[in-house]
Amino acid sequence: MKQVVFLLTLVVFVGCGGKQGGGDEALRFDVEIDTVMVNPGQEILFLNAGLYGAVLSTDKKYLYNFNHTEFSMEKIDLESLAFVRKIEVSKEGPNGVGQYFMGILPLDEERLLFRCYRQDNVLDWEAKKLRQFDFTKIGDDENKVSEEENFYSLVRMDDGLESFLGLANRYREKVTTAVHVNLTSNSAKRYEIPLFEKTKKFQIEIGDGGSFGVQSYLVKEGGKAIVCSEISSDMYVYSPESDSFEAHTYHSELTAAEKTGTYPTTVGGIEDLAPVFRRMQEEIAFMPPRWDEINEVFYRFSFNSVFDDSVEQPENSPIPRASGAKVYLTVYDKDLNMIAESFMPMISTRPPFHFVKDGKLWVFENIEDEMGFVTLSISGV
Repeated sequence: MKQVVFLLTLVVFVGCGGKQGGGDEALRFDVEIDTVMVNPGQEILFLNAGLYGAVLSTDKKYLYNFNHTEFSMEKIDLESLAFVRKIEVSKEGPNGVGQYFMGILPLDEERLLFRCYRQDNVLDWEAKKLRQFDFTKIGDDENKVSEEENFYSLVRMDDGLESFLGLANRYREKVTTAVHVNLTSNSAKRYEIPLFEKTKKFQIEIGDGGSFGVQSYLVKEGGKAIVCSEISSDMYVYSPESDSFEAHTYHSELTAAEKTGTYPTTVGGIEDLAPVFRRMQEEIAFMPPRWDEINEVFYRFSFNSVFDDSVEQPENSPIPRASGAKVYLTVYDKDLNMIAESFMPMISTRPPFHFVKDGKLWVFENIEDEMGFVTLSISGV
């Protein structure tokens, strides 16, 4: 186990002389790459889920990594790059949050929203419960989130009230809407977004049980609530002035603007899903944008998964595992106008958990079972 923090400069790509490849695989802007490691002390940090469930504090000084095995939060100081302590979370009792973890949303320096199945909890950062409620109980019957819906990707609204915006999905009907839930006024409002009409054709029912679908996102970046999906470069931004979502569409010189394949609506079993899954993953996929407050730009990764039949596949699973990915990065100005894009030759797998801090993109990397981050400094856009 590494007991020291170190900074390793891997390589610097210079925009003119240091471009990699040619044509669409040329590096179109300058990227300086470093790798930083987190000092875990005597702790073995939970990395098995690829930082799924991890969040940044509102000031970006700390990363809180949810440990799914121990049901706790690992507090990481991103300034000193060191593990601080573990915060135990109770499933039951006076501070009980429920059994099945769904996500964490920092509210401010004092509180966080800790979500479990059918139980939403406001906690302090010591995991003491301040309040418990259920989003499905808020609002009138026509607009409130139903118990049959998955309510996810929540963000806090900037309206001075205790209100949230999230995505509600009824997978059997293939219906997804954005829902604004206001705890202060006990109200809910739904918004239909054209993007979700496109996602319907990528949801596949599996005959022997279950379904498969693409990922959609609602993120709060740069003060904007942004809805997007892996299937398309389109983004929809909530406008408080019009109380509606405004569309932003894009044309890329390097990738398709969206997935275009035709796929079956049902398959007989999981074995039949495997080739469909592979074809869908080989098409372009888009990740949610991240805001760089120092350089005042948004960054958004996209990628095509690459499959190699000679690579060992997961045991007892017919679903193929990608051997890598062709990764691209798009840069947008503060109004989400596209200003630059590039193939990223230094990234060869689907970008995992990532965020922007101190004017750099931080991309998680498991380095010999230690928590590391590759940091990208983008210039020359």
